Amino acid sequence: MTEPTVNEDQNPLTKPKFIISAVVVAIIVALGIILALVPRGGGTASPEPSTTSTSISSGEPSATSAASVCGLPSGDQAKPATTPADTKWELVGKIAAPTSPMQFGPGKTEANGLRSCFAHSPTGALYAAANMTALSSAGKADLVYQQLAVPSPELDAVLKSSPTAAPNSVTAQLAGFTFRSYEADRAVIDLAFKGANGTFVSIPVPLQWYEGDWKFVVPATGDTGARQLSDLSGYVEWAGV
Repeated sequence: MTEPTVNEDQNPLTKPKFIISAVVVAIIVALGIILALVPRGGGTASPEPSTTSTSISSGEPSATSAASVCGLPSGDQAKPATTPADTKWELVGKIAAPTSPMQFGPGKTEANGLRSCFAHSPTGALYAAANMTALSSAGKADLVYQQLAVPSPELDAVLKSSPTAAPNSVTAQLAGFTFRSYEADRAVIDLAFKGANGTFVSIPVPLQWYEGDWKFVVPATGDTGARQLSDLSGYVEWAGV
């Protein structure tokens, strides 16, 4: 796919309509468009997405907050600095998503495609972020918002706007990850995707441990924070395809 030339005053990423739609279509529903149009950048991280104002706890998860809705163990609380060992992958739509039903999640996969219940750990958060983006790209943005998002005014606004399905042209694959931040009940996972044209894009996924599972936090700014990358410098390479 050849990247079009976009003038700054014509760039849809700078227009309010696109910023609103970026919330509506979830994390990577418009990934095919983002790959062509987001500003080029290096490996430098952009500012962390804003999240709803909830107190952030630190350290090990407490016994009460750590209880998983499907009984997954919290396990190792260290952030993975290398590729998670023995990762198994499943196609969700066109994107390969990691799966470890007995250890990291998803512990529950429903008939409508919803994938939920992830371990209360950094690796569990990583698996949750990867599966949520895969669901969104597979036309399941409505499920992500309705079932896998933290209640907030921002979420209410998205639900009123009826999240739309992903275009069938989305062909990017997960290529790597890094942790922007991690606390016991909060995380921002930065996922790198590689498009069919070889272009890399970074998509930060803000999460909160809520009611026994990792849930997506709709950014208060209405901006996904996606940016184009020149390479995978600073990311742990992790891919199923």
